Amino acid sequence: MEIGVAVVDPRRLKTLSAMSSVTASGLAAVLRDDRLADLIPANAAVSHLYFGSEFCEHLFPEPDALARAIDVADMHDLTLVLATPAASDGLVARISAAAARLPERADILVNDWGVASLLRKAYPNRRLLAGRQLAKMTKDPRMPSAAWAKLYPGSYATPAHRRVLDRLGIRRIELDVPPFATPDLYAIDGLEVSIWAPYAYVAKGRICKIGSLGRDIPERFAPGGACHRECLGVIETGVEASPAGLVSFARGNSVWYRHNSAMAAVVREALASGHVTRLVLNAV
Repeated sequence: MEIGVAVVDPRRLKTLSAMSSVTASGLAAVLRDDRLADLIPANAAVSHLYFGSEFCEHLFPEPDALARAIDVADMHDLTLVLATPAASDGLVARISAAAARLPERADILVNDWGVASLLRKAYPNRRLLAGRQLAKMTKDPRMPSAAWAKLYPGSYATPAHRRVLDRLGIRRIELDVPPFATPDLYAIDGLEVSIWAPYAYVAKGRICKIGSLGRDIPERFAPGGACHRECLGVIETGVEASPAGLVSFARGNSVWYRHNSAMAAVVREALASGHVTRLVLNAV
């Protein structure tokens, strides 16, 4: 069983670099979450460092931050996974440049079909992972029952989606835990599956609320504008609006929820069944 730790804020690399070794129990300090221990299987080994954001192009790592992540991964013998979001033209160029600087064993997590196609052509030997934005499934925490989840259980079962993955040489997919999920959701033939916990993303947009508050009124709550990464220090907590007891909240341009006890049980069952071969622990 593989364990990945997902880091968006480059300041958290300092905690990793100060460790003599990265243990599953030590990830609680990196992610600042004392409740992670219940999720981690006894036979798990920390194997991957995910670095970067899947949801915001402004959080794509600067060259010096990426260099630090490469050093930390090398220090602890971890495979680095560069996380990338849906990309504008300018970010596509930065992703391509970053890919050229990655060590040979590093992977790239893609959430943009165009980025995936470009990388496959430019770096045919680089492993690409399909990110959570490419996994279309119903994850609204307001769903009243499991019947709603069955309306669109996931896109990977469709032949067209699998043909796209095959053409791009993608063999691993990254998935969240939606409300009312069951372990069989992760029994996907022909693909390796990673599951993210204990937070799941619901939706993203182009507008960062916290980043807009300091702007003049005409530019407030509009896309574009300077980003000072205010989201890394502020979480907007929502209200409980879910029969499953989920409380959604926002960071930057994305909406999230933390797994409840039923979802945590699904994670453990999916890991024990062997359908899921990697657990990615995340914070928001």
